[in-house]
Amino acid sequence: MQKKAGRIRKNIINICVLAALIGVTFFVIFNNNDGFGVNSLVNFVSDIHLPFLIGAFVCMIMNIGFKGISIGVLSRALGYRRSLPRNYAYASADIYFSAITPSATGGQPASAYYMVKDDIPISHTTAILSVNLFMYTASLIALAVITFILRPSLFINLESWVVKACIIIGLLVQLLLLTIYFLIMISEKAVIRIATWLVNILAFLHIVKHKREYLGRINASVTRFKKSVILLRNKRKALLASFLLNFAERITYISIGVLVFYGAMYNIPELAGTKVDVLDVYALEAFCWFGAYCVPLPGAVGASEAIFNSVFAMIISNNVLLSSTMITTRGINFYVMMIFAGVITLLHHIRVKIAAHKQKAQSDQTE
Repeated sequence: MQKKAGRIRKNIINICVLAALIGVTFFVIFNNNDGFGVNSLVNFVSDIHLPFLIGAFVCMIMNIGFKGISIGVLSRALGYRRSLPRNYAYASADIYFSAITPSATGGQPASAYYMVKDDIPISHTTAILSVNLFMYTASLIALAVITFILRPSLFINLESWVVKACIIIGLLVQLLLLTIYFLIMISEKAVIRIATWLVNILAFLHIVKHKREYLGRINASVTRFKKSVILLRNKRKALLASFLLNFAERITYISIGVLVFYGAMYNIPELAGTKVDVLDVYALEAFCWFGAYCVPLPGAVGASEAIFNSVFAMIISNNVLLSSTMITTRGINFYVMMIFAGVITLLHHIRVKIAAHKQKAQSDQTE
């Protein structure tokens, strides 16, 4: 009971921190931008060509769907067939709790909770989510490589060195994670030795206080991932499908901002004359996403908005339109998506509780 109360208290604190970050972010946006206000934002949204706006919301829904389908594909590879709504709920829990926790640390445990409740053993649940995370990271790096190959000049022409640093650091962190995953596949003992050496140095410098606890967590994480790889390593079709689905998830996410931009170009005079190649807009959206990974805040709130304004200033010179485009894009791909995923998670949670109550009642009657 105490553990449950602690978990609820932690979630409430996370939500309060997120709300505070959002409040500060919007206060800065609305007070540091002359001529920009609620009315200009409402006018901007109403001027977006409706099919594009609808398309942006469809991409938001599909974004969660691709994650859910990937989880479903890996689950079926291990013999667990769950319906699309259930897989969608697992993905929604991941997205919602990732949004409200620092560095998205709460997403996977939330998904795991509901998967275990749906009778997928914890060992297989861990395998499914670990491999899906690996594919997620791999698809991110693949998209980054494609983006830099196709549009290197856009990155070079970014004026802010801070934003450039955020993009590079964000990608290096993800590349480091991918490298660690590959090293674990080759030799988990070598990874544990390297990790032990690093923890010993940090402990010597008094940066890490509980050395044994850290080493225990590292050993457990490495062992879990290695077991996950062993369970799914011969399921090549499922692994390929998971990678492609994670890549599709990234494309639909980025497409939200692209559709908002091109939808605005239809009816807004200041943007109507703007001629920007669609690949340029995709690349700029990708840079915004890459840069957000260097900030360990819930949803990278504040940093994402600042990075977006800096990146898209390359093609939108009007500050009011720039802020309107940013808030509309972030509104759909983060704030609305978080609320939508939260509602789906809540509905699934209620379903799980009702099912558990019925099962308990039937068990009591049988006894």
